[in-house]
Amino acid sequence: HHHHTTHIPSRSRHNKVFLLSTCLRKIQTVGGAVKDMMKKEDDESSPQQCVFIDKNGSLPPAPLPSIILSNKGSTRALSRRNRVYVYRDFLLSTFPHLESSSSSSDAACNILDVAGGRGDLSWILNNIDGMNSIIADPRIPNHKSLIKSTEFLLAHPEEAVVRAVEGVPTHQPLAKFLPRLVERKKKNCDGQYDLSNPFHLRIHVDNNLVETVKSVFGSGENSDQEKIGVWGEYWEQETYRIESNKSVYGGTPSTTVQSHPQREENSGGAQTRRQQITDATSACDVIRSLDFVAGFHPDQATEAAVDLALFLKIPWAVVPCCVFPREFPNRQINGSRVKNHSQLIEYLMKHENIRIGTLPFVETATAKNVVLYMLSEDYD
Repeated sequence: HHHHTTHIPSRSRHNKVFLLSTCLRKIQTVGGAVKDMMKKEDDESSPQQCVFIDKNGSLPPAPLPSIILSNKGSTRALSRRNRVYVYRDFLLSTFPHLESSSSSSDAACNILDVAGGRGDLSWILNNIDGMNSIIADPRIPNHKSLIKSTEFLLAHPEEAVVRAVEGVPTHQPLAKFLPRLVERKKKNCDGQYDLSNPFHLRIHVDNNLVETVKSVFGSGENSDQEKIGVWGEYWEQETYRIESNKSVYGGTPSTTVQSHPQREENSGGAQTRRQQITDATSACDVIRSLDFVAGFHPDQATEAAVDLALFLKIPWAVVPCCVFPREFPNRQINGSRVKNHSQLIEYLMKHENIRIGTLPFVETATAKNVVLYMLSEDYD
């Protein structure tokens, strides 16, 4: 592709008019673009009824089931958001102890959701499966979209039944799992289900974390007091590194949230209080009590997620995606630098018992479906 750039003097009046008309054209085409996208993904180019899904993936309020059923163009069944459910299914079927320990009277399984981003996986594992999945990501999670969808489905049970049907374009995994959520959750005094937001460790899962964990939890010479000091220093630096970088990670939530008390109301009674772990000791306890490391397309945190699990000798499942060769120039495989996905997979095989699987979703250039994992018995 050659990009022909025509140079227009920046101050000319023509340029401003040109920009304005481009903006207007863009605004007009956004709606059409969604339709085009749906057409591309749909093989039959028959006339279709589009259900508009906004950028957060939530639907318009309460469309009639008949409309939804005739809607062949909905891309929801294949959407990016639904891959997280495929990964969840893999976790539950491959590591049945995760679920069994959550349903018994013992404490739920503690899972570290590495680079959990918006936090969908942890929210689902916590609210649908009763686990304690903790998001590790410098970004602030946002559960609004899942809460909104859940509350919509709870308020429209007949619609939930339609969307629970698998194998059709209207399928919404959340609708399928709604009965599990209802069974697990108690209603509060307003008659609303108590949806719980997962805890959040605002850290980068990187080599710095892994090295710190090794010196704090390893059998090294350091006294307990020194270990506490090492962790405290790491925590302080990491917190500063993230909070001073507002442009990338957003502001510090503790201050921004209190100044917007109205946010509580518009979540429809769901519990939205921030679950960020802010003190060093609690953060250290979280790492100490981990039972599992999960990483679904964890970007730059991929290798550190594997290293952390291997050091703690706990089961894990990581789905690597992007390689980031520029950021990790020292990764070598057979004497050459790791530059593509298959080399990355080979490079990550750091233990002889690491298993390889494939998740059942359509792989794209960005959405890889190879999963690396280890069970607890693989360490024996």
